[in-house]
Amino acid sequence: MVWFRLGLKNLLRRPVRTTLTVAGVAVAIAVLYSLLEFQKGYEKGLREDLNALGAHIMVVPKGCPYEASTIVLHGGKWPRYLKADYMEKVRAVPGIDESAGILMDAIIAKNAREKNQIFLGVDEHFRRLRQNWRFREGGWFPDADSLIIGANVAKELGLKVGDRYHIQEPRGNFNVDATFTVAGILEPTATQDDGFYFLPLATVQKAFNLKDRIVVILVKVKDVANVTPVVEALKKSEANMNVFPLTELLDTMGQLVKNTKVFVLAIVLVAVAIGTVGVLNTILMAVFERTREIGMMKAFGAAAGDVFKLIWAETILMCTAGGVAGVGLALVASRGTEAFIKGVLAKTALISVPKGTLIGFSWPVFGTAMVLALFLGLVAGAYPAWRASTVSPIEAIRAE
Repeated sequence: MVWFRLGLKNLLRRPVRTTLTVAGVAVAIAVLYSLLEFQKGYEKGLREDLNALGAHIMVVPKGCPYEASTIVLHGGKWPRYLKADYMEKVRAVPGIDESAGILMDAIIAKNAREKNQIFLGVDEHFRRLRQNWRFREGGWFPDADSLIIGANVAKELGLKVGDRYHIQEPRGNFNVDATFTVAGILEPTATQDDGFYFLPLATVQKAFNLKDRIVVILVKVKDVANVTPVVEALKKSEANMNVFPLTELLDTMGQLVKNTKVFVLAIVLVAVAIGTVGVLNTILMAVFERTREIGMMKAFGAAAGDVFKLIWAETILMCTAGGVAGVGLALVASRGTEAFIKGVLAKTALISVPKGTLIGFSWPVFGTAMVLALFLGLVAGAYPAWRASTVSPIEAIRAE
């Protein structure tokens, strides 16, 4: 500990240089921490979104299944549909515990003051899949003109059970024009359901002129270990459907993010390399400036190993401080960083962006960042410490 106390005193003698070096390390560690934490939060959030569906398999119209899954998870318009009678073919497949057909449509916001209105047509089968649903007010649909809204919708619009809600939108030769009565308000679920409007399936088919159409079929199997045979059976039952297990969706989206992570890691490595060079330069300059001081230390009996330990301690202290500062910087800037990355991912149709906080504090990621910072200190300080330990007392004093 004595070497670290001495090292700290030496660093404080040059506050500006020390602060700039620590800042360089902090930026590199902040980028690394934000990347790792976002990756962890993204995978957790996506897994929660998929689990909230209460299903193991998703059946969507022909087209890109990953684009379709993004629409299903977060709402929107899907240009292709399944025939409602596909439900009978799906339910005839052995090994299925429950299945629910869903019709989704949306009224897209026309300006920044408005918000998209995502409508889901559902039935009792869907309700049995949503085991996490609890009603804050009211309950299930009592009639065809009933409406169930998510917690966020109720809060933003100030709606309560019994209120009337009108929708209207011209669509070519057909106008969406209907009024519903709020029958239920959901407790917050921390999922996409909080921002959705739920109506009876037949009501959405009628209101949006989509008779006998659905967008997706969610399937829950009896035995999760037997998902593959059920998937194969569903693929054989109807040629005009895309069938895939949600675990495959999770793996694929996770792989897309990991591929992106490789490029970002390259940037991090460059930042770490710059930080390492900065630390090495700072410590090496300090060694040159303190040549006479180091020579005097050795003249008074300090061994080469003692000098090595002192210089290395200074380096490790700077990098450790940079690591802690970097994690702090990442947490302070987390909302802005998160919003930026989400915005980039949201423009990619193939990648679903989970809601909620994705960058927070976790000990494993903190530990990883600090280990890297410590490693940076060990590497950057090795040469300056060796250089200082080889200083000859006589030559150092003579040079002065």
